[in-house]
Amino acid sequence: MKVFVTDGGERASLAVVRSLGRSGVEVHAGEHYRLSAASLSKYVTKSVVHPDPQEDCHAYIDWLEDFLAREEYDVLYATREITTLPISYYKKRLEQYTRVPFPDYDRMLLTQDKAKTFRHAIEAGVPIPKTYFVESMDELEAVAEEIEYPVVVKSRSKTMWNGGRPFTLKVQAENYVRDPGGLAEISSKILEKSGKMPLIQEYIPGEAYGVEMLLHHGEPRALFMHKRLREYPITGGVSTMRESIYDERLAEPALRLMKHLRWHGVAMVEFKVDARDGIPKLIEVNGRFWGSLALPVAARVDFPYYLHRMIVDGDVPVRTTYPAGVRCRWLVTGDLMWLASSLKTARSKAAVVREFIRYPCAYDDILSFDDPLPILGTMNGSLRGLRYTVRRLLSRNRSGTMGARCTKDL
Repeated sequence: MKVFVTDGGERASLAVVRSLGRSGVEVHAGEHYRLSAASLSKYVTKSVVHPDPQEDCHAYIDWLEDFLAREEYDVLYATREITTLPISYYKKRLEQYTRVPFPDYDRMLLTQDKAKTFRHAIEAGVPIPKTYFVESMDELEAVAEEIEYPVVVKSRSKTMWNGGRPFTLKVQAENYVRDPGGLAEISSKILEKSGKMPLIQEYIPGEAYGVEMLLHHGEPRALFMHKRLREYPITGGVSTMRESIYDERLAEPALRLMKHLRWHGVAMVEFKVDARDGIPKLIEVNGRFWGSLALPVAARVDFPYYLHRMIVDGDVPVRTTYPAGVRCRWLVTGDLMWLASSLKTARSKAAVVREFIRYPCAYDDILSFDDPLPILGTMNGSLRGLRYTVRRLLSRNRSGTMGARCTKDL
């Protein structure tokens, strides 16, 4: 078997490469720059440089189609939203040459568009934060005084496209608001950038969890759960340290939702267990491989290999048992950024340092004695990302705008 894994700078892609490589699959990797984390893995036999999907998804897809037509791959894997969605959108073009392990685009939108996700969750009887679906600023003004604050204001889609170029609207500190004035301000910004009114949800105090699954047309084939121990940004972001757990309170609603969606493939369902009533509330669904993929693989729930066998063979046996208490961190650069951010805002810096070192951790998303070179690719990718961010900020400052308005069209 031979596969192509794109997004070679991503932690999830590295986990896919290592998983499939250890299983004897020949792995080739791609990224829009040389010396990515995956390309330096000992499990990659060939690496290529492709167009940057962050600049133009159409050029990326055209290149990918031509490349797949010339090479012979059994499966194409991708891990970022800015690649999985275009690949899903152009799935019929690419499936002429290889297998594509993602649902069709319309079904992918059920997890990418948060309004669709939460409406389906309501239909499936899955608990969600109190959510306001408003369609205009006038509707927002009518309910603003009735809302119980604080609330979280979210773009309906994290990633959108304008002329083939993706634009990301993440939840940051400014998205947490405590009064009608702040609600109107951030909602107006999101409407201007995305072209759609945002979702408004009550803030859920409590701890964050993930339920990862492999499903065969809505029926579970593999299941794993983790608790977030640390995340960056500290206001709510990706996990930088997490551990395996099992909790039926999480498994049941997650499986119910994905069965309702008739999902085929991998997905992660995120919850926060409400500190006020102990009920897990849905936060979001990622219909693709997730950043913390190295943890379930370390706990012997090998999602990349299971997905590969399901795509190639048609189905796989059910696997739902694993050890609890397995920990995995993203030291470089995620947990170090958590440390720097926490030291900046904490009253007790000693307490932050104690928190940083208190968890014994045998596994890391990147660092590995068995496969050491990808850390150099991670550092290279981080420096490139920093330069890209600086260029974008300088460009915005010169133009006096925060960027072009996005559309949902690829």
